[in-house]
Amino acid sequence: MRYSLTEEEIDYYLTLLNEELTTYDCGTLCKNDKGVPLCCIVDEAVPLLYKTELSCLMKKGDLWFAFKPKTKEDRELIKTADSDQVFAECKGVSHCVRTQRSLCCRTFPLEPYLDKRNIFAGLTFLEEFMKVDKKNNLPKCPMTLRPQDIRQEFVDAHFTFWEKLMFRRPEEFATYKDTSKKARAKIKRTGVKIPVLLPSHHKNRKDILDNLF
Repeated sequence: MRYSLTEEEIDYYLTLLNEELTTYDCGTLCKNDKGVPLCCIVDEAVPLLYKTELSCLMKKGDLWFAFKPKTKEDRELIKTADSDQVFAECKGVSHCVRTQRSLCCRTFPLEPYLDKRNIFAGLTFLEEFMKVDKKNNLPKCPMTLRPQDIRQEFVDAHFTFWEKLMFRRPEEFATYKDTSKKARAKIKRTGVKIPVLLPSHHKNRKDILDNLF
């Protein structure tokens, strides 16, 4: 049975995700001609929130609202949300309130990576944003080329968040078990490994290092 998060849990999870990704504003690396970073462009990434999360954020201010599909692709997209999730959007980067960012805003551009034993090993980049943009022959998210710039404090805090979330929602664990397996299959096919950012307590664990790929 699917476990729906409460607003109290959402508030708690948000407190775990206050660390900054880098020591600088990474949005300056991917701003478009209007000054909007890639991750804040709804056409590039429509935020997927838990329904209770959207309700919680709407009580904090007027930044967030339910995503309104405009195209056939949009209407197909909203069908992919689980029963307790909803696609949403905000008023835009110029109106951003840091304390009202969603979980997916705070965790972008990383997600859990499970090793060959299906043990939660660390974080890796969302596959979609590692893809090379044919316009400039660069990955969509510049941070995928700069994993060394991601703060260890960010990795450690986010590992704690994902560990707690996957314990509460087994379906999330199943999702990342599948994406990790697919990532290893792609590595085997192409020979190109992906960056995996390890939390501090995993960095010297031989069993983790030996089973990443």
